[in-house]
Amino acid sequence: MTSKILKSLSCLAFVAVSSVLPGCSCVARDAETYRADTRTLLETRTGALKECYDQALVADANLDGQVTVKFKVEKKTGKILDPAIDPERTKAPEALSSCIVKAVDGLTLDPVDQREGQATFSWTFKANPPLAHDA
Repeated sequence: MTSKILKSLSCLAFVAVSSVLPGCSCVARDAETYRADTRTLLETRTGALKECYDQALVADANLDGQVTVKFKVEKKTGKILDPAIDPERTKAPEALSSCIVKAVDGLTLDPVDQREGQATFSWTFKANPPLAHDA
């Protein structure tokens, strides 16, 4: 059976909205650090994302596509809120897209940040080509 893999995780955009809380024990990341920390958090779900893709491969063994999700990072809790598919940037079946949203929903960025974050992340899935067999 041909192996299929999760090809890449890429950050499309990340904007932190500035807001300072007096006496807060949270950090104030710059945009690059916020982006990197959020990417690292999302990468903790690589196994779940691969399972989503593997399930989608049952319906289509040659499935390739991109899933783009927009979400907020709540400043008080660090929790990912309101993850939703960006339909204009998503070229994958509904089942795969929904599975990806469920996989990232509820993750928590720790330590929390003084700023609410708004992010768009994209995952590209690509089927491995069949292995050549010597005849």
